[in-house]
Amino acid sequence: MLKYIRIETKMFEKIIANLPYNPAILNDLGFYAKRIRQEDSLRRLGFLFIFLTFFVQFFAFLSPPKPSVAASTNDMINGGFTSISELTADCNANLNSYETIISYYGLSCNDLASGQTVSLISTSHNDRLFSMGWDPQGPTNIITHKPTDEQPVSIPSLTSPLYWRYLWSWDTGKYSTYQAVQVTSSLTGKTFYILYTCGNLVSIGLPTPYSPPKPPAPKAPAPAPKPAPTSKPTPIPITIVNLPKPTPCAYDSSISANSTQCKPCSASLSSTDTVACIQYSKTASDNTKGIADINGKMASAGDEITYSLTAYNSGKAEVKDFVMQDDLSYVLDYANIVNLDGGSINNKDVVSWPAVNIMPTASETHKITVTIKNPIPQTLPSTSDPEYFDHIMTNIYGNTINIKLPYSPIASTALVTSGLPNTGPGDSLIVAAIIVVLAGYFFARTRLLTKESRIAIQEYSGGGA
Repeated sequence: MLKYIRIETKMFEKIIANLPYNPAILNDLGFYAKRIRQEDSLRRLGFLFIFLTFFVQFFAFLSPPKPSVAASTNDMINGGFTSISELTADCNANLNSYETIISYYGLSCNDLASGQTVSLISTSHNDRLFSMGWDPQGPTNIITHKPTDEQPVSIPSLTSPLYWRYLWSWDTGKYSTYQAVQVTSSLTGKTFYILYTCGNLVSIGLPTPYSPPKPPAPKAPAPAPKPAPTSKPTPIPITIVNLPKPTPCAYDSSISANSTQCKPCSASLSSTDTVACIQYSKTASDNTKGIADINGKMASAGDEITYSLTAYNSGKAEVKDFVMQDDLSYVLDYANIVNLDGGSINNKDVVSWPAVNIMPTASETHKITVTIKNPIPQTLPSTSDPEYFDHIMTNIYGNTINIKLPYSPIASTALVTSGLPNTGPGDSLIVAAIIVVLAGYFFARTRLLTKESRIAIQEYSGGGA
């Protein structure tokens, strides 16, 4: 391009320089001027389109696009937040019971307002960062195959539990970096982080619930002085009483009921902790294809899937008023409910059945039947939760059931392109600005040559020297 410009410039300079000595080349100058005017029109049109492209890119830089799937059911704040003021407003509105959850750990909305934005590395604090979310992931993350050390927590007044798990269990590489708000509890002094992308709470180590300090017990009044004895007291005869034998443990007669070893099963924390003895398991079958175990296999659009849930009492005591629950969040991304076997579902996609009593060595079983949507949704995975719309129907009830679903060609292409380097609107804006400057230079230069050739033609065609 530069070589062409130099040749063009030399040709114009040569014609102008020889014009006083050879007026016959005025026709050549006219032909050249005509070509310059044509070039001027073409470059004007090109500059207009390039400028419009830059204008569109400039607005993309001012208002960058957001992901089409910005939220998942695992988010504590749907779609996350963009500023500390927005986070504080969501907390004050108790959005998704957010204030209720953080106050359980001694945080307040005022603590959030006083926070500061930081970059949080998932493996910092000696790999002891735990993140909280609504959906269970199981002992192993199905995408990264890393252990989660998942710990459920039930917060009073909430109908569904939340789950703590290692933040680094989501990493597909060595570590991940998150934009987060660092906050400190004004009650306990403990530091927490809140992730911008999802609003999920991050703790250094597993946190403990906040317990308000108990008021000091009132002092007992001073005892009244005893009157001085007037005579020697008569000795009281001692009667030997046979103390009753300690009550034996209901589960093991060789130990006392008060012993710490008196438990219905080894997993129990106390003699009354019977729920810990429940063992959970689940299977899934594809009724349409006649596959008895569809776990880990590929299903198709329109297939009918039946999940069988079993709660087995492995202890020595009856479990009373036991409520079976199952989270269908990741199943209902791709399926519709057909039959809940007498259960009911809430707005968190958690299915519950009426409370029952389960005797020792007995079990309770329920089935859930769903039909895979046709066509299968081709929504891309969420940025805040890679397991959300990952084309795997994941369900956890003791063990994990993963049913794979096919991608469409369009979704497969989008996944590939999402892995390409992201230049971002800022880089594109710089490149567009450079192109606009170059196009403007060539356009201005062409107009200048057009003007100069017109002046020369007018001057020499009129007989000037």
